[in-house]
Amino acid sequence: MFIRKKQNKGGSFSILLQIGERPTGKKYPVSRTIKNFGSARSDKDIASLVKQAETYKATLMAASPKAQALKIISDLDVKSCHSYNIGFNDIYGQSFDGVFANLALKPHLKNMLRDLAIMRIASPASKLKTTRLSSEYNINLQVDSIYKSMDQITTSIIDNIKKTIYDHSAQLLAKENEKLDVLFYDLTTIYFETSTSDEIRNFGFSKDGKHRHVQIMLAVIVTKEGLPIDYAEFPGCCYEGHTLIPVLNELGKRYNIDNIVLVADAALMNKINLQELDKRNIKYIIAARIKNLSKNITKSILDLSSYKTLSETKNPDGLIDKISSVTIDSDYGDYIIAYHSTIRARKDEYDRKQDLERIEKYLNSSAKSRLTSCLRKPYVKIKKGSRIEIDLNKLEAVKKYDGFFGLQTNIKNANPVDFLSTYRGLWQIEQTFRIAKTNLAIRPVFHYNPHRIRVHFVICYMALALVRYTEFLLRRQNCYLPCEELHLLLDRMRKVQIIDSNDTFFELTENPPVELIPIYNALKITWPKKFCHLPSGS
Repeated sequence: MFIRKKQNKGGSFSILLQIGERPTGKKYPVSRTIKNFGSARSDKDIASLVKQAETYKATLMAASPKAQALKIISDLDVKSCHSYNIGFNDIYGQSFDGVFANLALKPHLKNMLRDLAIMRIASPASKLKTTRLSSEYNINLQVDSIYKSMDQITTSIIDNIKKTIYDHSAQLLAKENEKLDVLFYDLTTIYFETSTSDEIRNFGFSKDGKHRHVQIMLAVIVTKEGLPIDYAEFPGCCYEGHTLIPVLNELGKRYNIDNIVLVADAALMNKINLQELDKRNIKYIIAARIKNLSKNITKSILDLSSYKTLSETKNPDGLIDKISSVTIDSDYGDYIIAYHSTIRARKDEYDRKQDLERIEKYLNSSAKSRLTSCLRKPYVKIKKGSRIEIDLNKLEAVKKYDGFFGLQTNIKNANPVDFLSTYRGLWQIEQTFRIAKTNLAIRPVFHYNPHRIRVHFVICYMALALVRYTEFLLRRQNCYLPCEELHLLLDRMRKVQIIDSNDTFFELTENPPVELIPIYNALKITWPKKFCHLPSGS
């Protein structure tokens, strides 16, 4: 810390109290002004300002943490020592405070949700195990307090949390001059470690292969950037095609969403849903089941002479991928955009050859003893005596569709290139499910009380929102890391708190990974000091 007399262009001198600091990642130190005491021209006035600066400097030096030194010679010099992770609290704690700052909740409830969301990201586990792990992240959680708080999270609070997340997603897009114009909708199943059903848990087709467990259907809506918009729970036995309209009804009640394009998988759409979307003037893009269409439409799809080339690109293996398309009126009053890709045709042919090689092992064998998934093909038939054979006519019919795929939409004058790019954005919702299931370990669920089940999902949803918002902000700063890599780095951000024999508190930051420096800078988070002493009783 030093006093600087800086000469100005007008001839006066400014008296500055400055300190030399070495910014993280920089080789040389730079000066930072602590206080400007003003400017003067006469020697008398300059001396007066210098005296003020010296007095102020002496006051700071007397109160400086560096006046305290950590001296450890033996075990007797250390009264207490505690190591904990700071990375997840730094990143996601700040994100939580920013997103949910205006959420109308009692402080203890908001703090509990904050801690549970951070723990769900840092080390997802059951509530009991979470309490045992929480001290590793400088968080203090008790099982009874968690359940008591969960019981105080009412349905209206859950709705407010959803609304807060929706508003924040819309605000982030508005700051980037982007519109909330495309929404991706999909469902997944979440299973429970039990076989007892109730009003919401029930048996159904499990996408996780857990058919012996009861489950819940979870519908999620995200933007094309992967930002969360909303979610809804349905009983595990619910048909996924019956979930879309109820979700749209809830969206209409909560949010003012107009002029959107809904993108979804073909399994979610049926004639009733498409008619309802038309009635509500909601545009949609869905995958078309081209093999189930009428003969006239199928004939038009398979006629490549009417296709127009969209692009020709070379993949890393040197193969040319030629994509072409044609737009056809469908039987439902909307349109089918049919595509053909040469790379996809080669892949379809290769996959079918692999299937045929597996099927050949079972030819002329008993079907009853050879029930396996590879035999569930349209060109596999069962003859008398339960003998397995290949239907060559059906095999040839399947070959005709190599390289073909389609999209169905009610948008007139659709641009095939833009629509294909938009539909391929469905990977965002698939990634959202992957993060929820893998990184946040949303399932299996161990709660049995329906209300606590819903609160468990909203906690996971809050954690998911924090992860997606962090990814979004980092991408905008050209500083993106997949959340898996980011979390591995955050695991190494640790502090050690020491209380010496004089009851003085000290904090030391373990050597942090330098890869996190640009992450902290991009998110405007202060890089932790290597060493500091804390006021007594901290």
